[in-house]
Amino acid sequence: MVIKEEIRAQPGKLRITFSVPATIWADCIELAGDFNHWNPAATPLHHAEDGWSVTLTLDRGRTYGFRYLVDHHEWMGDASADSYSIAPDGCVTSMVIAQLPADRLSLRAAGPLITLRREPAVMT
Repeated sequence: MVIKEEIRAQPGKLRITFSVPATIWADCIELAGDFNHWNPAATPLHHAEDGWSVTLTLDRGRTYGFRYLVDHHEWMGDASADSYSIAPDGCVTSMVIAQLPADRLSLRAAGPLITLRREPAVMT
């Protein structure tokens, strides 16, 4: 699960908490993503009664790919991610967009909303 909070003293930043429920049995869970150059050892989650979590301060307006590493060998995505990306090798990466719902509303108020449409892939 991903929880986003505004940091009033740092308008260009958001506090984002990444968490995994206590139902995931593990000795350790680490977070790897664009924010730590995909180095899981750099961002271990902390264990508590209600689960595992870590809070990071990230640049507002950016999109970050991330995954959890369970017990140093099993990669896991986040079902509550903002979106997902699929790599050419089929690996699914969870994505978090560092913005609050109010950010999206102010973007809409600033001008027309542009929708990009992807054409379906053609198999050859």
